[in-house]
Amino acid sequence: VAQKLNISISGLARGGVEEALTTAEITALLQAPPAWLVAERATHAAVRAEAQRVKEEAARKAAKKARQG
Repeated sequence: VAQKLNISISGLARGGVEEALTTAEITALLQAPPAWLVAERATHAAVRAEAQRVKEEAARKAAKKARQG
């Protein structure tokens, strides 16, 4: 469910979703996202972007170290 809504599992909990949602309920949330879902999507996107930045920085450092050593 979290993946379909493009948020984290923790985001579901913070949004008050404690039980499995039906396909119809998920569709309804996607068509008219409540404020908590919009906020959780933004948070999730920021976390993913930061993880990608850290991964790229580590790759740059490893490449630099390989060239030097």
